[in-house]
Amino acid sequence: MLKILKMSTDKLKVNSFQLSDVGDHPNKIPFKCALFAVDQPSDGSPMGAGGKKIRISSSVCDQYLQTFVGMAFNIDYLNGMTDHDPRFKVAVIEKAYRSLDGMAWVDGYVYGKDFPDVIATIRYYNGLVEEYGWTEYQFGASLEMTASVQSAEDDANILDVIEFCGTGAAILFADSAAFKSTTFAAKNQKRNEEELEMDSKELKELLDGFKSDISASFEKTIGEVKTEVGAIKSELESVKAAKEQEEKEQAKEKEASDLQAAKEKVAALEQELTELKAANKPPAEPERKTATAAQLLAKYGKTIGDDEANDHVSFCAAVDRMGLDSVQSMTLKIKHKELTQQQ
Repeated sequence: MLKILKMSTDKLKVNSFQLSDVGDHPNKIPFKCALFAVDQPSDGSPMGAGGKKIRISSSVCDQYLQTFVGMAFNIDYLNGMTDHDPRFKVAVIEKAYRSLDGMAWVDGYVYGKDFPDVIATIRYYNGLVEEYGWTEYQFGASLEMTASVQSAEDDANILDVIEFCGTGAAILFADSAAFKSTTFAAKNQKRNEEELEMDSKELKELLDGFKSDISASFEKTIGEVKTEVGAIKSELESVKAAKEQEEKEQAKEKEASDLQAAKEKVAALEQELTELKAANKPPAEPERKTATAAQLLAKYGKTIGDDEANDHVSFCAAVDRMGLDSVQSMTLKIKHKELTQQQ
């Protein structure tokens, strides 16, 4: 099964990637590019390799390298020349071959008249590299291809490419390229000061326009993000307010429900208490019958009329006449006194 592999982070040894100094066609600026090293694994994992390195043997290279002929080079201005943009093609490959030093090479030309900004940009940044040594502005290339691979027998972290089809390549800063030692330079030729001054002005205008476009794009994107964030924030606040209102209503409903349940429980307890009181009511106390003096004396065989000893003094005198012992006499007198006090 073929997998698309875009070499974008490898560090394979490369001699050069530069424009050759031949050709007079006004729209053809020749270049020469070393795409990859053969018979050795890449230093990084290209896109589509699942985190593994790849290796292209010299025999596979010789068999399929010609598939790059007729394919195009692209350049990605949107991301600052650090990635691929297959729809923005600026150059074409005319020749592909393997050199004795173990490198796969391609030759071709850039459409210099159609893309003067590309040529100007390359010359400007290459000038920075040459004059100041700012290697981060060095141009390189990154190949694009579909490939069929298999796990290497000598290393599980390597995929051996058994066939491939070249689909193109990208011109980009070498630090973002498959081969970080690549170079890309505009055609070397003598030019007068007036032309150089014009190039400088044109380049400045192009770069200013590029910066303006990027700035406008960023501002638009930021504005859209702010608007979207504001809408999301407003929606979240509405949802939060609705949730709080719902929670308040639920709390009120629960409070009312709890209060009603408490009232019902109190009423049930009161009813239960009433029923318990009714069930446990003590029996009515029997009516006390007051014993008369005659009844008290009759117990000891003395008979007197009720009218004879109604007062306590008369009763005591009657008891004394009975000739009872002191305990019996005192008991009767005390009982009569209690009866007198109760009446």
